[in-house]
Amino acid sequence: MNTNTSMKGLLAGLFICLLSNWSPAEAQQKKAIQITGKVAFQNPEIFKKYNMVWLYKGLGKDRKAVDSVRLNADGSFSMTTKSPVSGIYSLDIIKWQSVSFWSDHDVNISARGYDTSGVKVKNSGYVSVSSKSAGTQLIGLADYNRYIADQEYEVLAAESIAAQQYARKDTTWASFLRSKGLIRRKADFELQKLKQLVNTNAANPAVVYLLAQLPVDKESAFFSAELEKLITRFPNLEEAKQLKKEFLSQLALRNSLKNGSKIPQIVYDDPQGNKVDIKSYAGKYVLVDFWASWCGPCRKAIPEIKELYSAYKDKGFEVLSVSVDTDKAAWRKAMEEEQMPWTQVLSPDKNKTLADFMIIGIPTLYLIDREGKIVEKYTGFSPKTKSQLEAIFKDKI
Repeated sequence: MNTNTSMKGLLAGLFICLLSNWSPAEAQQKKAIQITGKVAFQNPEIFKKYNMVWLYKGLGKDRKAVDSVRLNADGSFSMTTKSPVSGIYSLDIIKWQSVSFWSDHDVNISARGYDTSGVKVKNSGYVSVSSKSAGTQLIGLADYNRYIADQEYEVLAAESIAAQQYARKDTTWASFLRSKGLIRRKADFELQKLKQLVNTNAANPAVVYLLAQLPVDKESAFFSAELEKLITRFPNLEEAKQLKKEFLSQLALRNSLKNGSKIPQIVYDDPQGNKVDIKSYAGKYVLVDFWASWCGPCRKAIPEIKELYSAYKDKGFEVLSVSVDTDKAAWRKAMEEEQMPWTQVLSPDKNKTLADFMIIGIPTLYLIDREGKIVEKYTGFSPKTKSQLEAIFKDKI
């Protein structure tokens, strides 16, 4: 926070304090970091080979494996790591939970491990981290806030379901919840809390972990400004450089997928092994449907898309289905069952396709105009989506 004080001595003292905690080299480590912990529940016998803890360094997809260790019979573990500079490390705990920390002090981990509940969920529950590190404490606070938020979302979702069931007797409750948008408002409040946490911890390099949690598409201005401040303050912070590189890459991708932009290249094989190029559809409106055989909502949307295809195919409308299946047999079986009367292709690299088209869930559909430009992107297929497409077709086709 800014002040109007001119107490140079106080500011000088603060500057020295900051340097003592975070050196220009981002708190260079002078000793090895001890990582200890205990896992309450290990995997059952069939998955006992995964009763291990894996250590990674860095953020996101570019993080690198550093070490691994098998759990002791009582669920305890211990490992040591040393790095030229402090930074973000994370643990994959028996393939069920994960936790992150800042590597400038020893840490002690307490994790549940295997989910013993009837409905098992990966990465549920809170992993406790004990450390003298201010960076680790900040990361832990952010993770705990997110854990509590998840619990509150579950309560709101349960209330919404109960209200809908009760609506047969009285719609007042359900109407109130719908009009107030409590789940959406809860998400807005959580975002405000996260931004405030970033603002009040600018002097802590571990704030880079918090920036990585921001929804960049909604908060690009705030994210960019805070990231630049962080890089200026800690010019050697690798995680910040990595985050900026990823942000710029994603920004370029988002710009390339904006309405009015040319659709990225799609040249995939059809079931007979023939290459199908999206450019071959020039002169037509095309609905590119990203789907998979195992996706229930994708399969449910197909009859609706068939209706659109039947109504507009003679007017210059086409559909191209792009499967992200990894099981070719399942893909072929689904095509046989659905009998889709348009071209089918299979992505050769599911992860690359999902990344290239910024797909976070399927079905995702892109409507392309006669010049190969994006008209609109749809995540999920609903009656509203169908109505929007019909309105576009009536106006354009």
